[in-house]
Amino acid sequence: MTVLDPRPSEAAPGGTAAAGHRCAHPGHGAEPAGAAPGAPAQPPTWPPVGSEPVDVPDLYDRLTARGMEYGPAFRLLHAAWRRGTDVFAEIPQTDPAPPATGLLMHPALLDAALHAASIPFLDRDGDDTYLPFAWRGVRLHRPGATALRIHITQTDDDSLALTATDTDDNPVLCARSLMVRPVSREQLRSTTTSGTLLRPVWRPLPALPARPAADAPWAFLGTDHLGITGELKATGRSFENYASLHAMDTALRRGAPVPAVILVSCADGTDTADDARAEAQRCLALVQEWLTDDRLTDSRLVFITQGAQACEPGEGIASLAASVVWGLVRSSQTEQPGRFALVDIDEADGSRRALVAAVSTLTDPDTPHSQLAVRHGNLLHPRLHRTRPDGTEPTPNPAGPHGTVVLTGGTGALGRVLAHHLVTRHDVRRLLLLSRSGPQAPAARSLVAELTELGARANVIACDVADADALTAVLADVPAEHPVTTLIHAAGVTDDGAVGTMTPRRLDRVMRPKVDAALALHQATASLPDDCRLVLFSSISGVVGGAGQTNYAAANTFVDALAQHRRAAGLHAVSLAWGLWDEAGMGERLAAADLKRMERAGISALRVADGLALFDAALGRDDAVLVPVQLHEPALRDHSPQLPDVFRDLCPPKPDHPRPTDRTARTDPAELRRSLLALPEHERTDAVEQLIRTEVAGVLALTGPEAVDPAVEFSAIGFDSLTTVDLNRRLAALTGLRLPATLLFDHRTPAALAAHLLRLTQQD
Repeated sequence: MTVLDPRPSEAAPGGTAAAGHRCAHPGHGAEPAGAAPGAPAQPPTWPPVGSEPVDVPDLYDRLTARGMEYGPAFRLLHAAWRRGTDVFAEIPQTDPAPPATGLLMHPALLDAALHAASIPFLDRDGDDTYLPFAWRGVRLHRPGATALRIHITQTDDDSLALTATDTDDNPVLCARSLMVRPVSREQLRSTTTSGTLLRPVWRPLPALPARPAADAPWAFLGTDHLGITGELKATGRSFENYASLHAMDTALRRGAPVPAVILVSCADGTDTADDARAEAQRCLALVQEWLTDDRLTDSRLVFITQGAQACEPGEGIASLAASVVWGLVRSSQTEQPGRFALVDIDEADGSRRALVAAVSTLTDPDTPHSQLAVRHGNLLHPRLHRTRPDGTEPTPNPAGPHGTVVLTGGTGALGRVLAHHLVTRHDVRRLLLLSRSGPQAPAARSLVAELTELGARANVIACDVADADALTAVLADVPAEHPVTTLIHAAGVTDDGAVGTMTPRRLDRVMRPKVDAALALHQATASLPDDCRLVLFSSISGVVGGAGQTNYAAANTFVDALAQHRRAAGLHAVSLAWGLWDEAGMGERLAAADLKRMERAGISALRVADGLALFDAALGRDDAVLVPVQLHEPALRDHSPQLPDVFRDLCPPKPDHPRPTDRTARTDPAELRRSLLALPEHERTDAVEQLIRTEVAGVLALTGPEAVDPAVEFSAIGFDSLTTVDLNRRLAALTGLRLPATLLFDHRTPAALAAHLLRLTQQD
């Protein structure tokens, strides 16, 4: 940030501008003697006549994209305008600097004036940011200003002139010349570390909701594993009991009312990998069958678990197997908002009595909640909070002076990055790299050579970590003089697809390297030193849900739950629920549409350097589960509709005035319907078609609606199962309609879909 020299430049006698001195200003006559020559004149009206408004939030987004990320305390521009090469900006009241500091101008106020100075250069080709380099002809007229109006004129390719007044039009600052110089995004990013370490918390709801009226029909589905039906009867809540969806279908065909709420309880298994798989398969089958029944589009399916979440400090996991339901349903909620809900209860009598209130809260159409826990009769909802330094330092050497670090997935892209980091940053001298391919992996030989050159001894061994016997045998061969001191589980596979396309085989393929392997590592630590550390890599998809990742989310919630289970038992474990990695992870393999969808959900790709810095920070904390992620701040600031509910505490207060590009006017279904009916009938189809083309362009990250041919089928445009889900969800939000998952298959082009949606929106 540029800082003013407190000594006056070209000042009038007395150290600062003489009292009454004016900058050049229309209506004030000729420029007074001693003014900074070349400083632009302030306009006689505000905002200036003929100027066009600048989208200030977009300005900060563009600066962020170029590597200049400003936090909330420095985002002080309130409004800005352009008129030709002139820029005008307004900075509202700012807390003045304490007099004792000797500052003549609040640093944040001056810095914000320079944000406006970047506006003339943002339209230039390339990603460079133009930063202040040299000031000339500076005159400070009025120290201690707390609000500014700025007028900037571009005097040549790399220079500006600047005038600032207060809101009463009194001159504050003039600068004859402010020279700027280009700095590349790579240069800026190389000097900063970004990324955030979040931790899951459960916050109480402000008050227990009042008991609702018992008019909406409820039902209980399947086997009552947790004794829920007895509690419902005790509260006087009437409900129907159906053994299966088939039994409910039979009743509905005979005229029974469609339940508004259907409860299902999850089994409390013995916490083996087979139990977790069986619970996930049962849940998946129920979700898929539920989504195929159009009669249930306005009903809510509520999954109830007991002890599948750790909500309080020191609380363990009573049912590891049931934890997979949370990941799978969270992912399904992302794809199909408003269709599913989750409740986790404890064994307290008060909690069971509060179950009706919890379910009523979740199924209230005005509630923002889709997941709750009940503890001691109180309702809690999940949130993610930023961590704060806790006084501990990252572990300098996970291996100790003579120990061995075991790294699973050690020959994969992320494993190779971690291996190098452990050696160069943490001074690990002995590494045991496990993977299914072992020495036959393409990069294994070169990796060992590189680590050896760095002074480490690395062994690459073929081992299926999910095979507990094979893992035990490998660990038994580690020399006693170099015991295993840290196990890092970074292995895993993905097999993404919309929930309707998921199969038990695809579920098992993803769960085995996570669930079975994590359990095998957990059991293996029983024969290792008591201070052995277990670091598990999971995914943010298990915490927030991820479209198309029901299998992956289910597997990773199990990993998180296992870490919490170990901590409650006095054993070490930390699960790192990673966001997207860039070069070393999935980021380089994702399409632009996938990355845009994740950004709308508040997540960007982590650079490798930032991911490794978060890894180090996590090792120094005492949490069972942490979420290292690169947040997409524009989505948080704009309160994107796609933001997961757990991100809401991370969002800054919503601005009082909407952005010029805000979509809120288009997302009111009633307003959309009124605007369509106000059009001549022959124009309505074109209007809906344009809306669809705009949304298609947004989903696929195209340049604009003109890039979408309304006569070309969605499959040919580039839609897959995940982008289909995304478009369906966006159109449902715009129209307020319940749209079937088969929408794009039934209406295969934008033109055909426009005609269909127009018919639906015109119906009473």
